[in-house]
Amino acid sequence: MLQLLEFTSDNIIATKADNQLKAGDYEKLHPIVHNILTNGKKVRWYLEIARFEEWSDDPFLQCISHADDFEKICCVGANEDDKRIISLLKPFKNAQIRFYTIKNKGEAKQWLKE
Repeated sequence: MLQLLEFTSDNIIATKADNQLKAGDYEKLHPIVHNILTNGKKVRWYLEIARFEEWSDDPFLQCISHADDFEKICCVGANEDDKRIISLLKPFKNAQIRFYTIKNKGEAKQWLKE
């Protein structure tokens, strides 16, 4: 399940994922992504992971449109083991992708704003 966070603004989409992401989760993001692109900006995505488990079949990633329009993606996980999520973000080939642990999420947010 994907939840929007208050940090969402301008061209930043801030989300928190709990467990696995599904195609319906991207459907929540798509209108926000489209709005950012309509305003002539690139998308910056903050993805905080509450409990990362392997995503089977990658249904979330298969439905993503506008992957080329993401400029930065910041993944924030509970520990370094969650860094493996970066390997699942292959569709975002034009984006700078960084991983931070939850204790450094302030740095993560700052990097997205730069």
